[in-house]
Amino acid sequence: MDSIRVKNLRCLVDTGDIPIKPLTILVGANSTGKSTFLRLFPLLRQSVETPTNSLILWYGRNGYVDFGTIKDALRDSAQAISFGFKLTLPKNGTYEDYGVFLPFGYDSVLVGHHQLNIEIELTPRNQTQSQISKLTLRLGADQAILRFDELAQVISFEVNTRSLLNKLKPLRIKKTTTHFLPIFEKYDDFFIEYGEKLLKYLAPDTPGQSLLETMLKTGIGHHKISKLKEGNEQLIRDISFACHVPLLLSFADKKIYQFASQVQYIGPFRAVVDRYYRIQDISVEEIDFRGENLPMYLDSLSPEQQQELDEWSKNYFGIQISIKNQGTHLAVMVKPDNASLKNLADVGFGYSQVLPIIIKLWSLQNQNGLQRLGYHPSLIAIEQPELHLHPKFQAQLAEVFANLVKTKQAQFRLLVETHGEAFITRIGQLIGLGKLPPEDVQVILFDQDKENGGIKVSTTAFDEEGCLINWPYGFFIPDLPF
Repeated sequence: MDSIRVKNLRCLVDTGDIPIKPLTILVGANSTGKSTFLRLFPLLRQSVETPTNSLILWYGRNGYVDFGTIKDALRDSAQAISFGFKLTLPKNGTYEDYGVFLPFGYDSVLVGHHQLNIEIELTPRNQTQSQISKLTLRLGADQAILRFDELAQVISFEVNTRSLLNKLKPLRIKKTTTHFLPIFEKYDDFFIEYGEKLLKYLAPDTPGQSLLETMLKTGIGHHKISKLKEGNEQLIRDISFACHVPLLLSFADKKIYQFASQVQYIGPFRAVVDRYYRIQDISVEEIDFRGENLPMYLDSLSPEQQQELDEWSKNYFGIQISIKNQGTHLAVMVKPDNASLKNLADVGFGYSQVLPIIIKLWSLQNQNGLQRLGYHPSLIAIEQPELHLHPKFQAQLAEVFANLVKTKQAQFRLLVETHGEAFITRIGQLIGLGKLPPEDVQVILFDQDKENGGIKVSTTAFDEEGCLINWPYGFFIPDLPF
């Protein structure tokens, strides 16, 4: 996924397209929508991994985030919540990698296009459920708009402002809980089933079967349209694009589903430390978003992995982490530099809050940790990693993030919401020292829009010297009366 956009979610009026870079830092005052934006990603994950009748699972009993209902999530006075996704199309038509198989001639219309834009609008169906009301798909200069009724069936289908639905059979949507986007029934037959009908309707003077066969034989793409029928270039362009809409939706569904299911999330309220934890005979592939299963995760590490964790945490943070098995119970032990081994309950509260983050980051940069997880995370969203941490420790955390981004940027990305000035300053210093490419980092500012109301979202970056570009004066300084 290249970028994401959201409209009318809580206080967010319109974020605009936010690129998903290797490291994205969210900053702003309280109640300006930072957490809302970050929690959009675990919201997507809980929506795709839990069977539901609605597209978005706003709240789940064992979910990661709680938005209440769609009416709770909907911005005041707004009628619909909108989510936008920008995706890169496969080069050379390799759609099979995403479980999407193309009939003959299907991929020709996609030649020369590399980005697909999907926007979905959700409205309340009742007091608790949401429904998709509109879907917009853009590819290059072409656009398709589908509108849906309360049963999620298509009631309007427009391509480049040309209405098509009334001249076609009903466009039926699969009733399934395993897709994120609406998917057409028998989409692979769509070209044949509807292509001739579209052609007869839009080109009544030309035999539909003849023109359809020509399109299939030539592999018609936008660059060849003018060769088919003089004066009807836009007409045939619309036909060709309309026939590819089901394929594009299926591809986008697979991409969004894959991305969302591989999101990792660490919330701001990490688990309260206990002195002892009862052993549970369960499999632990990843640390949960509160760190509650941290003792079980540590206990499941092999001696070699435990040693790797010790060396890594000591190198970056000056502490060693271990687990003490006492038969039926476990104790999490830490050893800060120049100190004795102690129960986690007997050291500073900050250690307990940062430990889930430390071990999560270690597991993601460690090949064994990735193997037990079973996939490379698409994005790791972390809220307030600096909670209860000394500024020096915040800076050390920034170094780990920078190192992770630099070595693993092709596989996943980090999204961090922070109030930590020391964290941001250290990122800038690392860029200035040449240890982190400035193009891999962006800072998203959330601020009150005093002129128009709502929240203003803007993007800035670091220059090559590590200085923030167009940084608001006094951003971290409170307004004090004089």
